[in-house]
Formats: sequence, C-alpha cells, structure tokens
Amino acid sequence: MRRLFSLLAVSLAGLLSILLLLEVGVRIFAPQNPDFWDSSAIRRYQSAPPHFVENIPNARANYTGVPVAINSVGLRGDEIAIPKPAGTFRILGVGDSITFGHGVRAEETFLKILEHKLNQNVAGHIHYEILNGASPGGGLADYDRFLRNKAAALQPDMVVVGLALNDILIYREGAKLSIADAEWENARLPLERKVNRLFLRHSHLYMFCFSKLKALLYQKGVLDMNELQGQNFLALLPASPEQTKAWESSFKVLSRIAAFCRENNYRLLVVTFPMQMQLSREQMLFYRDNYHLRLGDEALSGEPQKRLSGFAAAGGIPMLDLLPIFRASNSENLYLRNEMIPSDPTHFSVTGHELVAEAILGKIASDVRTPSIAAPVQLQ
Repeated sequence: MRRLFSLLAVSLAGLLSILLLLEVGVRIFAPQNPDFWDSSAIRRYQSAPPHFVENIPNARANYTGVPVAINSVGLRGDEIAIPKPAGTFRILGVGDSITFGHGVRAEETFLKILEHKLNQNVAGHIHYEILNGASPGGGLADYDRFLRNKAAALQPDMVVVGLALNDILIYREGAKLSIADAEWENARLPLERKVNRLFLRHSHLYMFCFSKLKALLYQKGVLDMNELQGQNFLALLPASPEQTKAWESSFKVLSRIAAFCRENNYRLLVVTFPMQMQLSREQMLFYRDNYHLRLGDEALSGEPQKRLSGFAAAGGIPMLDLLPIFRASNSENLYLRNEMIPSDPTHFSVTGHELVAEAILGKIASDVRTPSIAAPVQLQ
C-alpha cells in the first residue's frame, strides 16, 4: 500500500507539474482574459424578489472580448442629457444580450448603427438619439420593469423592443425563470458549475481549452445542450404543455409593455430576432447533428414568428420579423463566431447588426404613421 500511495503521489505531482508548466506557458505566449465570460462586473440581479436583472451604473469591463461601459443611468454607452434636449427624437431600445451587443463594441450594435444612419438621412433640424437600455440575461419582464422605472426620466419618443425567441418563457412573480432565481432561492449550483466558474476565473490554461473542449463535449453527447440550454430553445422545440404556458405567459407580459407605451404616447416597434438554425435546413441539421438539439420542424417553418406576428396583428402592436430578411441575405457571417465562440446561434456578428439596422431603418422610413420622422429618411 505504501508503494502504491508513493507511486500515486509521484504521478500526481508529475501531472500537476505538467499542468503548472502549461499554465505558465499559456500565460506567457497566449494570455487569456479571465473575465471574458464574467458579466458580474456590469450587470446584477436584484437581491429582493423577483430578482430583476439590471445593468450596474458606471460599470466598466472587458466582457466577451470587447470594452463595455455602463453610464450613470444604467445604459450601455456614453452619458446622456436629462432632460432631453430640444429638437431630439429619442429612441429607447430594450432587450437582452442581443440588443445589448454581446461580443461587439457599442458602436457596432444595431442601435448605434441605426442612430448613425438616421442622422445621415434625415432632413431638417431634428437629431436622432438612440439609447441602449438592454441587459444581458434579461427577459420580457425585465424590459417591462425597465420601462416603467426609467422611461419617464429618459423621455423616449419611440421604444424598440428586441424580442429574442429565448424570451418565450414561463414568467413568475414578474420575472423569468433562470439560474439566478435558483441561486437567490438558496438552491445550490451543481458542483461541476462551481468548478467550471472557479477555473474560468483563475486559469488561463482552462480558458484556452474551454470553448473547444465544451464544443467537443456537446458533440460527443457528454454534455446535453437540451438540458443545459433547453429554456433558451423552448419556442423552437416540438409543442408541449410547458411551451404552451410559456407562450401564454410571454404574450401577457408583451401586452403589458404595449399598453404602457400606448398610455404614455411612446411609439412602439417590436423587432423579432431569428436564431441561426432557422435560416436553412443545413443550419438546422448542423445544430441537430453537432449539438444534438431536439429541434422541431417548427423551427424551420418559422412557426414561432408566425405566432408572434399573429398576436401582434390582433393587438395592434407594430412588429418587424427579421427571419425573411436574414434568410434573403447572402452573408454566411450573420452570427457571432471567433476563437472563443466556435458557434453561437443567438448573437449577431457586426454584419448581423448592420443587417438589423438596415431593416429597422426601412421599417421606419416606410411607416407613414410616423409624423415625427422626416419623409426624406429612406434607404438608398
């Protein structure tokens, strides 16, 4: 037994020495950003129930590889004037990490691109200002709360709601179900998640291997994306009682947002974002085969968007469905992908953000019910 324990100790010491050397080597020749995936520096969940998500005022971080700055009122971007300056048409965007601009710089988000395009094309003395009130990890209930708490001070003339399909969830007590809810309810995170967080924050070697290793584990079926990310794809899965409840709950919150905008004379536009597996059969098969997602045919048929459009039409809610626009694009680089993110079916690349901005500009320009927007605003 002594010999066995000695052998194990020597083997363990040797393994640790190799890992330590590799760690030092990565830190010297390929240093990583331990905060790459850590959003805790820029956003938080409120400690009191129902734990809404919000940006941290005056926060700064290098999140997902890009600099992120939150201003004093919790918006991504520079400080703004309160009250709103005369001659300013202010648009307030709310949404989750897509609208926030996960993985792209502030000036590369569709909101800032749209602001630039509007001010280039407008005639007269009006100035367009677009505010980014989105928060990573937010849901419809968070957008509703943000508007009710901050819209009066921000004085928007128009509200743009970035609606992702992962917003179709069962909302309870005003907020969405999430890992954060489980944490606040004193439910313990699984040990593997705790270990993963520890290594991501402290090991450059682990960060270097993380994305490639994670993709491989998904492909080999060691990790189950349906279990870990199932809520994010609920609207794309085959019909189920849980999905029915999610649609009912989501429509209820979306109706509250629309009613609030009508009551306060804020023009409203809901923009629905497609997921990458909806763009073609090849893309859907890629996520079925490589990530073993149990996607229903509803994903490719655009059934979620049809349900949203039907609901919007019945309630008089202006909506822009980006699915046909994304499908018509010839670009293969609409979604985020880099060394740290081998594939992302949700978040847009800079090219994707540009396409979204063009689509919204076209919608605004063709909307004859917009007296506050000058007629010369047109796509070339």
